[in-house]
Amino acid sequence: MRITDHHGLAVADIAPEEVAQRPWRGSDQHIDVVRLPHPPDDLLPELAGLGFVHKPELLSWRAELGPDEEEFLARLATKPRQDIRRSIQRAEAALTLTVHDTLPAPLLDRFLDLYRARVAEMTYGITIACRYRDAMLDGPDKYYGVFAMDGAEIAGGCLVRECPDEEMVRIRFSAVTEEWRRASLARTLYFGAMRVARDKGFKWVTLGDEPNLYGHLTKMGLFPFKVAMGFHPVPSQDNHDPEGRDLADLVLTGTHLSGPGLMLGYVPGRRHERQLTGYVISDEPVDLKRIAAPFLDAVVQVPPGERAASAAVPLP
Repeated sequence: MRITDHHGLAVADIAPEEVAQRPWRGSDQHIDVVRLPHPPDDLLPELAGLGFVHKPELLSWRAELGPDEEEFLARLATKPRQDIRRSIQRAEAALTLTVHDTLPAPLLDRFLDLYRARVAEMTYGITIACRYRDAMLDGPDKYYGVFAMDGAEIAGGCLVRECPDEEMVRIRFSAVTEEWRRASLARTLYFGAMRVARDKGFKWVTLGDEPNLYGHLTKMGLFPFKVAMGFHPVPSQDNHDPEGRDLADLVLTGTHLSGPGLMLGYVPGRRHERQLTGYVISDEPVDLKRIAAPFLDAVVQVPPGERAASAAVPLP
């Protein structure tokens, strides 16, 4: 067993042969999560009995663009559809929205300044976009950007990578000011990016690849937001990720989670169907209905700790 720090989360990686010894029980070090990468099929029943969740490591949020924006909006529930239309109308009335098929360096740098400022407000924020500055300007991948300007100031933007071999665009990075975050400017930027993708003939769009433990690097509120936007999560390996893998995770404590945690795990015995169940991790009561989604087989609440799965509370 090897314990490492994952951005404030103490993760104990174990090997298959260690499962029988339960080495995490006798450890004198703090452990938040026990993790078995690539869990063997013959161990899955035993792991489930201990409370491990068999899951993809990363989730890719994707949607089919469809023929036009109205058709895409028609798929959504009434309230999200109304919210998106209102946010677009609000932004178009007060801001100047621009599309740059190639990214100008001065504008990209202004966006990255805003992006750094927003990431700095996060508990475990990582300025990933800054690492890609030169690549976004010089390739080999092709990027375009959608920006919202409030006079001479940048109110927000999103950067999109084109993946023609996958018939897909990937909305990779976005940032908006606090004022315009409250006005849901991100929705307007995403739909602007999707409009451009349709015009370019792409079939699919993704809205980020995220670690499959909400409440750590990403908050659980991001899940219902993306569902309302018309996206659904799939294992990253099902979305052109050659390094995508499965894990079995046991959350021992929620000490370093920001509120309830959430993982999407395979339905036991149905992994090959790629069907997922939502596991909300909390000792306190949680409104599971805000996590319910048509692509989930079920949503259950489990307390942190070993054998947590046996104490699951299903969505009523």
